[in-house]
Amino acid sequence: MRRPLRLTWVLSRGNLSGGTKSNRLIAEAMVRRGHDVTLVHSTAGKQWPSIYRVRSLYRRVASEIRNATVNRVHHLEQSTARLLPVRSRPIRAEHVPDADFVFATWWETREWIDSWPASKGRKAYFIRHHELHGGPLDRVRATYRMPGAKFVIARWLQRLMAEEYGDPASVLIPNGVDRSQFSAPPRDRQRVPTVGFMYGQGWKGGETAVEALRFVQQRFKDLRVVAMTPSHQIKHLRSLVNCVIHYRPAQNLIPTLYRQADCWLLPSTTEGFGMPGLEAAACRCPIVSTRCGGPEDYVIDGVTGHLVPVGDPKAMCDALCRILSLDNAAWRQMSEASYDRSRQFDWDHSAQLLEEALFSRLYERSALDP
Repeated sequence: MRRPLRLTWVLSRGNLSGGTKSNRLIAEAMVRRGHDVTLVHSTAGKQWPSIYRVRSLYRRVASEIRNATVNRVHHLEQSTARLLPVRSRPIRAEHVPDADFVFATWWETREWIDSWPASKGRKAYFIRHHELHGGPLDRVRATYRMPGAKFVIARWLQRLMAEEYGDPASVLIPNGVDRSQFSAPPRDRQRVPTVGFMYGQGWKGGETAVEALRFVQQRFKDLRVVAMTPSHQIKHLRSLVNCVIHYRPAQNLIPTLYRQADCWLLPSTTEGFGMPGLEAAACRCPIVSTRCGGPEDYVIDGVTGHLVPVGDPKAMCDALCRILSLDNAAWRQMSEASYDRSRQFDWDHSAQLLEEALFSRLYERSALDP
């Protein structure tokens, strides 16, 4: 009989990112399998810019003022796994319990655990994106070449680890859906055609999405847009007619927003996985996504939605219009196909895959010990 494993996840900080939520959910699925799991995260604030960097300092002050006016909840407020907040950055070995495995969850945390003693666990890296946007390129890339087990959440990341970083042994552990939160009964199209999306700048593709939706509004004059956003920078959103903007919506509101949409749009230039798309699919939304990585694992072109080229607002518009133009019976067929596809992504199944991979590595290493 296999013994319970002692597992530690090391997170940079508590926040509302999809990566933080996904790490918590796979950890909780491991708890359900009987393992002893700790989620460690830093509560130390970011370092302030130098007083000589006036623009950076101004942006930081403005950010702190804005954040003071909102409820700063995050995905590590509560969990069935043991939560261990640490008032230090970086987190050091003495802050965490001994374990069989310790998981880095971000390039920075992989640097942190690199020098930790063997008692803190065999080193593993949960890779949720190609995080070149997150830090100095040379340091980020170096973490993908560090030894230890690698776990990835999407097939494109598995290929990337093999082709660019020389590691063909990374293990695919897909994200799942929290079905206690995201679900919907069979439903019809909305009376008013409605498209939803998560608005973000940069690689999130928000500007391209807005341009595409302007084109859609030329064909569907009554189009309603539902936008979620974590950002105050929404001037492009305001150019859309009949757009309802939800700034950092409460977690219990998000499923309702998915259920209000005839189609959910993912306009990113790159996505590790694209959790909002899978959550929307679980709420019976067809999905239009760019070919940006992760969503290609759960969007079947022409069946559950459509895949379009990155950065192409015309193609995005055409795909959205194809879905909005469906009669109710055809729309329901695509809605049900999207829902059925979402059911193939399950946290408990992913935890089983992770457990098997961990025991395999544990026994493999034990056989090598004298």
